[in-house]
Amino acid sequence: MQKPKLLLCSVFGPYGVKDEYAEGVGCQMELLNNQITREQGVHSPRQSYWSFGLYLMAENLGVDTTILDFPSWRRFKEELKKGYTHIGISFIVPNVFKARRMALYIRERHPEMKILLGGYGTVTPNLSEMVPHDAVCRGEGVRWLRGYFGENPEAPVRHPALIGPAYDCIYGYSRKPTGGILMPGLGCENACAFCITSHQYGKCYVPLLKTGREVFEACERTERETKACGFSIMDENFLKQPQRARELLAEMEAHGRPYVFDIFSSAETIQRVGVDFLVRLGIRMVWIGVETKYSKHPKTRDIDLHALIAELRSKGIVVQASIILFQDHHDERTIREDIDWVVGLDSDLVQFMNYTAIPTTTLHDTLRAEGRIKDISPRLLHGAGELNFDHPHFKNPADHARILRDAFRSKYRAGGPGVVNMALTAVRGYLRLSEEHKARQRRGEVWNPETLRYEPAPGGGAAPDLFMRARLRMMKQMVRIYRPSLLAGWVYAPNRAARKKAREAMALYTQAFGKLRMADRVAALVLVVTGGVELARIALSKLLGREGIVRQPPCRRTEYHNSLIAADPARADARPLGAPGIAGTPEG
Repeated sequence: MQKPKLLLCSVFGPYGVKDEYAEGVGCQMELLNNQITREQGVHSPRQSYWSFGLYLMAENLGVDTTILDFPSWRRFKEELKKGYTHIGISFIVPNVFKARRMALYIRERHPEMKILLGGYGTVTPNLSEMVPHDAVCRGEGVRWLRGYFGENPEAPVRHPALIGPAYDCIYGYSRKPTGGILMPGLGCENACAFCITSHQYGKCYVPLLKTGREVFEACERTERETKACGFSIMDENFLKQPQRARELLAEMEAHGRPYVFDIFSSAETIQRVGVDFLVRLGIRMVWIGVETKYSKHPKTRDIDLHALIAELRSKGIVVQASIILFQDHHDERTIREDIDWVVGLDSDLVQFMNYTAIPTTTLHDTLRAEGRIKDISPRLLHGAGELNFDHPHFKNPADHARILRDAFRSKYRAGGPGVVNMALTAVRGYLRLSEEHKARQRRGEVWNPETLRYEPAPGGGAAPDLFMRARLRMMKQMVRIYRPSLLAGWVYAPNRAARKKAREAMALYTQAFGKLRMADRVAALVLVVTGGVELARIALSKLLGREGIVRQPPCRRTEYHNSLIAADPARADARPLGAPGIAGTPEG
């Protein structure tokens, strides 16, 4: 019998380009430009993230595995010739026709290969009729694949050392990505009716890294292999497991490692642990689902969101709020009120998405029982266009796309470029926290890990808070990253208010760090020049009928020689940086 050999791949490109397999708007492989800084033009950061779940699964199997991330159709066909026993295709619902084309090709040209389907796209109705396959991954992928290949599903999870995004571009200038990625768990116990993430895991939380020590070790490994000290945490509600977060802080304090994190968190969880805890933990950015001013969700009930966001920003934490449009209570008046309300919360960034009833969610079940689910193509279930249900007040699909686009424009006109907002929040927070730290030291206050508050030291006379000193040094490094972008933010500002905000940020940076260094001056001028070129490219793309520039992520191929590691586990830590199974190879 042939030894198993697995290929895990994302769907083929191009992405964000309307063709017979997928839509354009709403289907870019870019989180920011697609659904957060959309309509901000030249100011929109451009990033595309790798398919991180594939790397986590490959890292934890005893089967030789290759990952092909963001392949072209030609590259996918060429890879199949290398002789695999199993092909795993990961996809979301709007890309189901891409998965179908891949599966049909495998059946026709390589019928001996087994097809495994995974990802949120597996909730697509009539999947068996649409996409040929031999098995469907349900639930958490590492455990499922281990069980499929006869391995122990409950063996410890080894977290890969990952850098993301795939590329990073601002004002037309590409820079090398340096941030790490952590995946400590899946799902969310809040179980909002619309949330596919929660429903995919039975409305429960599935921990992959169960303790703060395990999270810290994943950070250490990533820093050791990639030099990353800042991490995006791919976890729906990271602070919902407060004991793990407390343990992580304790580990960082014990080892003097002030790592920095971007997280998702619900408002009620932040309120429970307190903003000072987030600061000490090293939270640089937090994504909060606010949903609507009329919300009855427990996660926002009785919480002054405006005050909470203001406090977070005042202490240097960038806030990304998200809101859902076209809920049942929305009509022409209330949807406008909700847009104005979320803009008025004054978060740095806002994600606007249209209410989408994804199959298997409570929302979908409710609307189906009411006879309101529309028979539209799954390729449209991307949250940026036509609703997939009959709305009581908005019947015209053109309105669904128009109002969403106008919401992004409202935030941009009122709040200015998101990159300037983030810079202003970061520098204001750094200045405030530096003064607060000095004041606490004068008053003799120390951090109490039990109450998560600063309190007078027992017996008076506090020792120097060495960890907070290290935290401020790390924060200083992170804050300075934004500085070169401020000149371009001012030059290409959309209005007088945005220019004033950019000037204010420049003045605060001078107060905090002195005059611009020569290197920063040169970088700032470079961004103005590349921003001008980018602005011209955007204008040209609009003349050609596109919403903006559509960037494509590079293809990356990564090999994991897992059968060798299964035979000798010591090999897992002996692989040098850049060896197959660690870094992979971008291919264009």
